[in-house]
Amino acid sequence: MKIFLVEDDTLLNETIVNVFSKINYDVTTFNDGKDAFENLDDSYDLYMVDINLPHINGMELVKQIKFINKNANIFIMSADINIDTIVKAYDIGCSDYIKKPFDIREVIAKIEHTLSLVPNNIIFKNCGEYNRVEKTFIIDNLIIKLTNKEALLLDVLIKNGGKNVSNEKIESYVWGETFKNGHVRQLISKLRSKIPCNFIENHTSNGYKLSVEIKK
Repeated sequence: MKIFLVEDDTLLNETIVNVFSKINYDVTTFNDGKDAFENLDDSYDLYMVDINLPHINGMELVKQIKFINKNANIFIMSADINIDTIVKAYDIGCSDYIKKPFDIREVIAKIEHTLSLVPNNIIFKNCGEYNRVEKTFIIDNLIIKLTNKEALLLDVLIKNGGKNVSNEKIESYVWGETFKNGHVRQLISKLRSKIPCNFIENHTSNGYKLSVEIKK
């Protein structure tokens, strides 16, 4: 998971980075609004932005983030509890407003919840588009219908982004139980044979993950 963090409180910035790194969040961090503005791009899963920043404030950053990625997930962090400020933050596109001081465990819970809300249409970079409702994969104008189990397999990989998903977790998600006879490997093979691009990779000896970037 890639996170774009903008927080000018050095201690808080370092604390967030240290905690996130322990749970394998990849954090790019800034403590100045201008520096963050100059390094914005649309490749992040989540943007966490303080309001009161040097040079360019957080509200302006949020507007720019939404300009380059209208579907961006954005958390605003602030000690400002004025209702007008909070309403404005949501009006310009923030996903959640985190009031300081906060418990970092609550922030992690909010992140996991927000990023688990997967939309119905998923675009795989250089690989096609998937509709989770219709269970159809569209690539080069070819419409490929997935079976229910193939769709469940793809769903659990999408929900975990680029992280490894163990065979046991896939089995539980797809079949509701675990097996010892290669069900996952067989299902992966069927899905790979249907989709003409390499978008799933083996991870160590137990599990699979998406090998392409997805844009939700």
